[in-house]
Amino acid sequence: MTETQQEPLNTVTWWELPVTDVTAAQRFYGEVFGWTFTSFGGDDDAYLGVVRDGELIGGIYRAEGAAGDPPGVRTYINVADLEAVFAAAEAAGGSVRAPRTEIGGDMGWWAELSDPDGRWIGLCTSNPPATTG
Repeated sequence: MTETQQEPLNTVTWWELPVTDVTAAQRFYGEVFGWTFTSFGGDDDAYLGVVRDGELIGGIYRAEGAAGDPPGVRTYINVADLEAVFAAAEAAGGSVRAPRTEIGGDMGWWAELSDPDGRWIGLCTSNPPATTG
């Protein structure tokens, strides 16, 4: 690997989300974030790569454990519109755990969702809420 091909230092370059139902996870994350998935082979697609805008960004895999208390990785997903993501998540079977909350110091806002398995998902944005009127 050449110097220009190195992965960025001191940042997340890969993540994996354990799920109890790979098919349901594909539907949920696809509907909420527009992700697509690619198989890494195997007979049952127990592990899928997550693709966004043609780039492989992470993975999901079938994990042992009870729904609502599965092993997990905490990630924060940067989004343009928290409220639109809340609506999409609820429509896809998830729920809002913590609403938009200001971080302070002009650092933006954070929020939390649960996917249909009860898995925690952190969100962040630097965009203020859209105004209506």
